[in-house]
Formats: sequence, structure tokens, C-alpha cells
Amino acid sequence: MQDIHTHLYWHTYDTDRDAVVARAQAAGVEKMFVIGCTVEESRQAVMLTEQYECVYASVGIHPSFFNELVEKEFQSPSFQFQSKLETLKQAVKELAQNKKVIAIGECGLEYYSHNQQSTISNQQKEAQKAGFLAQIELAKELKLPLIVHCRASTGSTDAYEDMLQMLQTAYYKLPTILHCYMGDTEVTKQFLTLPNISFSFTGNITYPIKKVAVGTKDDLTETVQLIPLDRIFTETDCPFLTPQSKRGERNEPAYVREVVTKIAELQGRSMVEVERAIEKNFQKIFPND
Repeated sequence: MQDIHTHLYWHTYDTDRDAVVARAQAAGVEKMFVIGCTVEESRQAVMLTEQYECVYASVGIHPSFFNELVEKEFQSPSFQFQSKLETLKQAVKELAQNKKVIAIGECGLEYYSHNQQSTISNQQKEAQKAGFLAQIELAKELKLPLIVHCRASTGSTDAYEDMLQMLQTAYYKLPTILHCYMGDTEVTKQFLTLPNISFSFTGNITYPIKKVAVGTKDDLTETVQLIPLDRIFTETDCPFLTPQSKRGERNEPAYVREVVTKIAELQGRSMVEVERAIEKNFQKIFPND
């Protein structure tokens, strides 16, 4: 098994990181990807690859970071967004030269507002799009896969619709993994028309489905059932999204097995079949890692 999306540089692992990696290996997790969300976190991710043979890094800038840049631009007339974006792109490019960097990301679109009293502004959305396009161009240049973050506004598929349009327009043909995928069945069918798109699932697929969502297009279990096994990956996104059996605890890579188990259950397949298929998907996209 592999956990293709972790944040093991988080301070919550500072006291027992070695033990966390050891538990993952004992659970059958052969490789773990540590994903950067800022330049500094990407640097930390690369540093972890030097400490653990089984750890690889992805470097990139999370879309929420560009929201902050928009705010700075409004606060200071002298702040130049495009100049800052180019600086960020070059910093990510330098980090991507490391031999254990396997992808660009996580990058993408984040339209969800954690403050229920506010929404993401149009200026912030445009800044996110500019940041995402810059990282698509970087991935093209370096011939690396993309690891994509996409989260829509509450009760909407807006970010997924914009993401679909951008990927279609950018003609990005290298592998693209939509991490922590939560798209409904309708938008998923559209993504499936793009042959280079894969979908990665986390512990949230193990959560109980709300009564209002059961049997509707918003029922995530239907999305998991819809996607062919040859386009599926598994992850923890730890320390977040701990599987249901350990809900409330810190998540860690060893728990990715529960995600594999849930996919097998939802698709009516054996664990062995799912594990072999995901391993084949992994070798196809990351053949040298």
C-alpha cells in the first residue's frame, strides 16, 4: 500500500515521527508522500525525504495561500501579485530539483469558506486560478504529475466545475490526481472524460452518510462506486480526516488501510484485488519511485 498524501512535517508529529513512520511500515504502507502547501512546508517535506527512505515529497502552493496574497495587495498599493507569484514559482521549481520530489502540488482551488459569515471573493478566486495555472505550467516544464486540491463552496460544485474547465483549457496531459476527492456523481462523470485524471480518497469515505444525502448525487459512496478501480488512489491527508474507527484522534499513514477496506466494500471487491489495482496505478504514474 501507499499513502500518497500526508503532512508529516506538522508539529503534531514532532514527538513521535519515527514511531509514526514505523507503524505505517508495519501496517504494510511501503511509501508515503509528504505534500507541501507553502514554500516552507515544501522545504520541510523535502527534508523529510532525506530522513526516511520510504518518504517522497510533492512541492507546491495551496490555493488558500493566494487568498492571503490578495489581501496583502489590497492593503499595500506597492504589493505586486504577479511578481510575488513568479517568485513563488521559482522557489517551488528549485525545490523540485530534488530527486525525491515526485509531483507538483498540492495546488488547485479552495472555494470553501471556514467563516460561515463570509465567502471567497472573485478577486481571491482569480488569484487562486493564476496560482494554479502557474503550477500547471511548472509541472509541464518539469514533466511531473499534479496533485490537486479542490474544494467547493457549501452546497455547490463551483470549484470542481472551474477546475474541470481549467484542466480542459490548459491541455495538461500528464497525470493529475484529485486528492481527497469529494465531487458528486455528475461532475465526476465529466472528469472521467479526461483520461489523465485519477481520484484519491481519504478517511472521510468511512464516515456515516447523512440521511439527506443517501441515494442522491451528493452521496460520496456513489462517487466511489462510479470510478473505475484503475483510476483510484488512497491517502490519509494526515493529520486530518481520521477514519471513523479512530475519529477524534490524530490521523497517521498506518490508517490508510481503512480507506482501502472501505473502497473494497463499496465496490464489492476483495481487499487483495483493490490493493493490487492501486499498486498498478501507482507504478504507472510513479514508475521510478
